[in-house]
Amino acid sequence: MTMMDLTCPQPTDSCRCLSGWRQPCPRAGKPRRGAAQVKALVIVCLVAAALVIFGQTFPAGAVEKAPAVEAPPPAESLDFDACNRLAIRQSPYFTKSAIEIDLKRIDEADSRYGFIPSVMFRTIYYVDRPTQTNANPQPYSISFASEGYNPFEAFFTLQVRKLVTTLAIYGHLQVIDTGLQRIGNMFLQMYTLKQVAAIQEELAAVARQNLNYVEKRQKIGTGTPLDVKVAVQEMELAQGEKERINIAQKKTLETMKMFMGLKPGQEITLDLRDAERQVFGKFDPATVTMEQTKAKNHDLKIQDIKRQLQEYNIILAKTKLLPLFIFGVQTPDPLSMTTARGLYFWIGLEVPVWDGFKRLRNVSRQKALLRQYDAETGAKELDVSNKFLQFSEEVRTTATAHKVAQAQEELAHLKERQGEIRYQSGGEPLTVFLEARKAYLEAKKTTLLKALDYDLAVLGMRIYTGDLTYSYVQVSNWQK
Repeated sequence: MTMMDLTCPQPTDSCRCLSGWRQPCPRAGKPRRGAAQVKALVIVCLVAAALVIFGQTFPAGAVEKAPAVEAPPPAESLDFDACNRLAIRQSPYFTKSAIEIDLKRIDEADSRYGFIPSVMFRTIYYVDRPTQTNANPQPYSISFASEGYNPFEAFFTLQVRKLVTTLAIYGHLQVIDTGLQRIGNMFLQMYTLKQVAAIQEELAAVARQNLNYVEKRQKIGTGTPLDVKVAVQEMELAQGEKERINIAQKKTLETMKMFMGLKPGQEITLDLRDAERQVFGKFDPATVTMEQTKAKNHDLKIQDIKRQLQEYNIILAKTKLLPLFIFGVQTPDPLSMTTARGLYFWIGLEVPVWDGFKRLRNVSRQKALLRQYDAETGAKELDVSNKFLQFSEEVRTTATAHKVAQAQEELAHLKERQGEIRYQSGGEPLTVFLEARKAYLEAKKTTLLKALDYDLAVLGMRIYTGDLTYSYVQVSNWQK
């Protein structure tokens, strides 16, 4: 047969090509080989189409992040809202839990690709094999085979991954709760320290005035050196307290800067005007109900997600009782007696024959764990109710203490006025009026500190009810 003669002299089952390889004759009927090629082509097309579809729907490496809360760059003055937005955007304390959401999304993307069976390529080359005239002349075999595939397991695994992502989202919200409460606490402390510092400045002025008065009395012979020493000590104590307050202000401000992710040398000031209105907004602890708290409580939501996860774990345990689908295409085995060539499609089932009833016991185990989660859910609801009552009681207690401090402040103010009148009329020396003035200023400081306790209690309740956190972030921003 020449190179130009491509026909076979006889319609035999096989002929020899120019290279010497023995091939099936192109004129001979080969319905099995054609069917295998068609099947292989169909499988390849289906796999390619699925890859294209899933590649467009779930691009590899695409980790959807929730839209960041817009935060202005640090300016000369930041109010409470700007501090929160800046912290949510760049604080390192929120980074770990935010990255955890991204990692769970990657796991979720892996589960989406689980709908496409994994295909393994395998090739074997036989260095030595039996020599027979009617054996397959190819010394190698090629196969594309899938691993065990269970579409039901793939579907429910994806649902589990979605719930795990939601679990990470609520875990991140819990971190935001803690962070916003820290910012709110420091913001209110800075507001109180600013007012206390002004009062302490007045106390230092009173101590200075008292010292001058006592020194003058000593010069004219109506005072004693002991009176001067006492006045000097009071003056030093007032100055020391003033310095302590200034240090507390600087420390609190530096802590806030660090928490918000600002650099050490980056200077900012806080807009503390109407700080209580900034922190609380329209939140009224008297109008919050336990039902509203439970509806937004992150602990209960996390517990509910865990229970749903356990329900899916039961379903997954049942899906493992199903047989696995396997399929593939391969060339004939060179050790076989056939002379056929080409790719042949095959499909089958994979069923474990004996596993010691581990899969059945796993179903029972997952059901028992579900009963545990049911019991934990009831305990969580009781804990939330108890904490809500504790927050409510703390708000009432601190409010009462604040009212008492206000009454004492008013009483001290009346005594100060009384001392001033007596001093002006010549009935009492200046020291009596200054002592009354000092007592009034100390009462004002106490009132501010009691007001801070009340504000911190209200802030804690606002955080626990979810009112503050949900004013900055929404779960729907993360859920897809």
